[in-house]
Amino acid sequence: MRKSKGEITRDNIIKTTRRILVAKGFHNTSINDIINATGVKKGNLYYYFAGKEDLCFAILQDAKEEFFSFLDQSFQGNDPIDKIIHSCEAILQEQQQQQFVGGCLFGNVALEMSDCNERFAAVIHEVFTTWTEKFANFLEEAGENGSPASRVPPRQLAKTLVAAIEGGIMMSRVSKSKADLEDCLSALKIMLGR
Repeated sequence: MRKSKGEITRDNIIKTTRRILVAKGFHNTSINDIINATGVKKGNLYYYFAGKEDLCFAILQDAKEEFFSFLDQSFQGNDPIDKIIHSCEAILQEQQQQQFVGGCLFGNVALEMSDCNERFAAVIHEVFTTWTEKFANFLEEAGENGSPASRVPPRQLAKTLVAAIEGGIMMSRVSKSKADLEDCLSALKIMLGR
């Protein structure tokens, strides 16, 4: 289905502002930054979004759906553990394409805004919870197939995997080196028995 001109403009505002948010954060991104980057007039911006918070919430929702789709596509392999590992490697490749600039939007917003914005925190919580659940389901499946990945219960191990990936992304963002995230992924493979 073809998008209307208004939908295209709204999507452009969301995608363009998302790049700024990843690089600068919520508080350091001004309305003028958004107007300059998107090329829309202030009135047009406020036609689509009530304000910066409303726009950022729409960005989080859009990024969430995109991330869930990315995750589902990244779960490739012959068995559940392979699917988790391939997904982690896909995240590394994605970060590498961005040259480790900006890190993870969800991790960034969690650190900057989750204590002061309940709507943002709810989206971030949904992302991390869903991501953890997907990993936990694969870990449970591996256990049912007779190859438990770890003595750590699946849900706890899944949380540890997500936390390690997020931490590795943050460390690689600081160092601008894939080595930090690669080290985290290497340790995860050992934890998963690979």
